[in-house]
Amino acid sequence: MFSTKASLVNKETIWSGFLLLFFASLFFPFGQAIRYFFLGAFVLSSIFIIKEKKYKPDLLKLSNPFLYIFFFLAYLVISFLLSDQLDGARALRIRLPLFLFPLVFLFIRINRDRRDGLLLKFAIITTIFCFTCLNYAIFQAIKKDDNAWLYNDALSYFINQQSIYTSLLVNISIYVFAFFLIKKYHVIKHKFLLILTIAFLFIISYLLASRIMMFQLYFTFLCLFIYIIFKQKKWFLGLALLCGLLISVVTVYIFFPKTLNRFKELTITSYQYNNTAAESHYGGVLTKEQWNGANFRLAAWKCGWELFTHYPVTGVGLGDKATTLNQLYKEKEFHFAIETGKNVHNNYLDILYSTGVIGLLLFLLGWLFLPLIQFLKQKDILAIIITITFACAMITEVYFDRSLGVVLFGFFIPFLLSGTQTALPKNS
Repeated sequence: MFSTKASLVNKETIWSGFLLLFFASLFFPFGQAIRYFFLGAFVLSSIFIIKEKKYKPDLLKLSNPFLYIFFFLAYLVISFLLSDQLDGARALRIRLPLFLFPLVFLFIRINRDRRDGLLLKFAIITTIFCFTCLNYAIFQAIKKDDNAWLYNDALSYFINQQSIYTSLLVNISIYVFAFFLIKKYHVIKHKFLLILTIAFLFIISYLLASRIMMFQLYFTFLCLFIYIIFKQKKWFLGLALLCGLLISVVTVYIFFPKTLNRFKELTITSYQYNNTAAESHYGGVLTKEQWNGANFRLAAWKCGWELFTHYPVTGVGLGDKATTLNQLYKEKEFHFAIETGKNVHNNYLDILYSTGVIGLLLFLLGWLFLPLIQFLKQKDILAIIITITFACAMITEVYFDRSLGVVLFGFFIPFLLSGTQTALPKNS
C-alpha cells in the first residue's frame, strides 16, 4: 500500500507538518531539546519520502553543489582525526546538521512553488514570534521602566535568541513576503496586510540592530527600487516605496534612538589588546576606552588571520582551533577575549584558520558559489537573495560554533537546492 499515490500524498503532508513544527521550534524559548526532537521527526519522515520517490542524484557531475558539500564535510572529519580528539568531537557534534540536512535534501526534489509556499509559512511563523517578542519587550520595558528592553538581544530575549540570528530570520521573511507581493501577487488575497507585515518586520529589524543585516536589507531594497524604476519603468511606485522606507526609518529612529549607538561604534575602531575595559552597551554612554563590536572584531580578525598565515594549507585543525586561538590571545594579553570566551566572529576566517585554504575553498564551492550559479541558471531570485543573506551574516559571526547558526545554515542551503526545478522529475 505504500507505493500508492495516496500514500505518498499522506506522507508528504506529514513531512510538511513536521517541517513547519521544526520551523516553529527555532523560536521556542524552551531550549534545544524540542528543536532537535522536531528535527529528528522531520528527518525520519524524509526517509519515507525518499524511499517512495526514489530520486537518484548525479553526484559525479562536477557542477553539483552537493558533491563539494560532501567533500567539505569529509575534510572536516579528516581535520578532526588529525587534531585534538576531545575538542574536535565537540566541534564536530555542533556541526552535525551540516551532515544531516544535505543527506536528506540530496534525495528530495520539491516543486519550486511548493517550496516557496513552505517558505511563506516560515515567514508567517517568524512574524508571529516577532510580534510576541515585541509585546513581551514592551511589557518588560513598562514594568522595569527601562527602554533598553526594546533593543538588540533584549528584544529577542523571550525566545532566548541572539539578535543576529533573529535579524537573519526577519530578513529572510521580508524577502519572502516581498517576493510573493511582487512575483506572485495573483495568489495573495490580502495584499495590504502583506505590506503592513513587511513594514512591521522592518521595524523589528531596526530594533534588533544587527548592523550587517540592516545594511544588507536596505541595500537589497535599494536595488529593488532601482529595478522597479528603471527596468519596469514604474517611476511612481518605485519612488513611493523608497520614500515610504525612508520615512519609516526616520520615524522609528525618532521614537527609538538608541539603535544609533550600534552604528556610532563603527567610528571607534582603535584598540589595544591589553585593554581591560568593559564592553560598550547600546543603552549606555559610548567611549573610546571601551571595547565595542567594531574594534573587538578588528582585533579578533587580526588574530585569526595571523593563525592562518602560520598554517595556510590545512589550518590548525578542527580540534585545535579553540586552544590555538586562546594561546594567541594569551600571547597578546587579549584578556577581554579570553574572559568572555570570544571566537574570531567571522565564519570564513574561522574555517580558514582551522582548516586552511583547502577547507575554505571546498566550503565556498559547495555551500555558496555553486548553489548561487545554479540559482542564477534557474532564475530562482528568492533562493539567490536568501543565500546572499547567509553569506553576509557570516561576515561578523561564526555560525558554525553556535547550534542555532549551524542548524539554520545547514538547513536552508540544501532546502533551497531541493527546489531548483520548477517541476518534479517524472520518476519522482
